[in-house]
Formats: sequence, C-alpha cells, structure tokens
Amino acid sequence: MKNTTFAGLSLRRGLLLLAIAVLIPLAWLKPLDRSAESYLRDGLVRAMATYATARAFNGVISILQETVVAVQPAGVGMSFAPGQILDPVNDLVEQFSSIMLAVCVSIGIQLALLKLGGTTLVSLALTCGLLWWAFSAFTERRMTRWEARLIIAAVVVRFAVPLVATASEWAYQQTLAQQYGQTQGRLATTVDQVKQTTPAEGMSERTSDKDDWIKKFRDWLGVDTALGQVKAKYEQIRGQLDSVVEDLVHMIAIFAIQTVLLPLLFLWLIGQLASRLLLRPATATAEVL
Repeated sequence: MKNTTFAGLSLRRGLLLLAIAVLIPLAWLKPLDRSAESYLRDGLVRAMATYATARAFNGVISILQETVVAVQPAGVGMSFAPGQILDPVNDLVEQFSSIMLAVCVSIGIQLALLKLGGTTLVSLALTCGLLWWAFSAFTERRMTRWEARLIIAAVVVRFAVPLVATASEWAYQQTLAQQYGQTQGRLATTVDQVKQTTPAEGMSERTSDKDDWIKKFRDWLGVDTALGQVKAKYEQIRGQLDSVVEDLVHMIAIFAIQTVLLPLLFLWLIGQLASRLLLRPATATAEVL
C-alpha cells in the first residue's frame, strides 16, 4: 500500500517537474503572450467594426425618424412623422451598440491584464515559487497548503490571460468565425441599402413661402398620392430593418460566447489543472510524511 502511495507521489512529482521545465521558459520568453496579444487585437478590431456598424445603423435610423413631412396648404399646417415606426428597431440597435462598447472595453481590459501578467516582477515571483516547489518535492519537505495556493495564484496571474485568449480565439475560429463573417456582411449591406432608401424628394422640407410650397404641393400630388408613397417607403425600410433583428441577436450571442462564456470556462479549467498539479501533491506529501 505504501509502495503504491509512493509510486503515485513520484508520478505527480514527475509531472510537476515537467510542468516547471515548461512554465519557466514560457514565463520569460513570452511566446504565448505575443500570440495572445495578436488574437486579442484581432478580436478588438472585429468588435470595433461591429460597433461602428451599429452606430452607423443608429445614425441612419435616427435621421429617418427625424424626417418630418410638413404641409401648410392655405395656411393650415399639417405634419407627419412616418419615421416613428422605426422606433422599436432603433431601440434594439442602441442596446446592441452599448453591448458592443462593453465588449470593446472587456477586450481592452484583457490586453491590460496581459501586459500586467507579463511583467518581470510576476515572472520572477512565479519562477521563485516553482523552484521552491521543486526543491520541496525533491527533499520531501512538507509544503503547506497556503504555499501551494500562492504558487497556483502566480501561475494563474502569469498564464491565465494568454491561455484563455489563445483558447478562446481557437474556439472562435473553429465554431463562430464563419457565422460572424456572414452576419457582419449582412449588417453592412443592410446599412448601405437603408442609406440609399430615402423618402420622396421634397417631403422633408419646410418652407414659409406659400407660393413656393403650393408649387411643390402640386408636384407632389402629381405622383399618385405622395403621402402614401412616403408611408410605403418607410414600410420598405422597416421591412429591411426587421430582417436585421435576428442578425443583431446572433452578433450578441457570438461576442457573449467569445468574451464571457469561453474565457470563464477556460479560466475554470486552468484553475482546476493548476490545483490538481500543485495542491494535490502537497496534500499527498503531507500524508506520507
């Protein structure tokens, strides 16, 4: 029974020494940091592009909402605001813009944490902790649980962001990249289409000149009930924007998965792996000694 215990402990020590031999060079040479920074910047570019598209949407819809059809025949003033039918879509676009801004901030925070974790002080503290752990393993010194936890904390601080960013980007490229490209393309196309779709000319202009307005009014009446045309035009715009709602929801899901769910999942896995590799051997050593 004791031989079995020592065999298991020796296996853990071997894995621990292998991990130390890998982690210390990674901490100082920073290959993971460079790739993670590249991935995070790519993600930030995607998020900013989507945020810009959302703001463009919001601007176009706001202009359409502010368009007022004003008429003053024979001194009687009437005005119509057909763009108000776009208000529900505009509310969704504004909420989407806020979410994308939060995503950009989240990625920016990850970049800052990446720089912080890659400082010389953190790498030095991690190296000292790992070497102390190796010394304890070789001399069969009883390491306390808090010492192991401090080393785990150093490992997480140094490698959590690079590993999480790399793993999240890999998962994104494997599962979400194609969907993102298609959805972003549709959103950009819809923005261009809505920009090109304008109400009937002269409908949004106001004038105090009665004669000039009457001329415009007569021209307007010469095109099949212009008011009906304006309403039809806005119904067309609303139809174009209604097709965007599903795309906006998909975008929210994509960025929520990439910037929230995947990082939390991989961070939990890293913590579990570090605990099994560092904390369990400390407990086993204490039991044997």
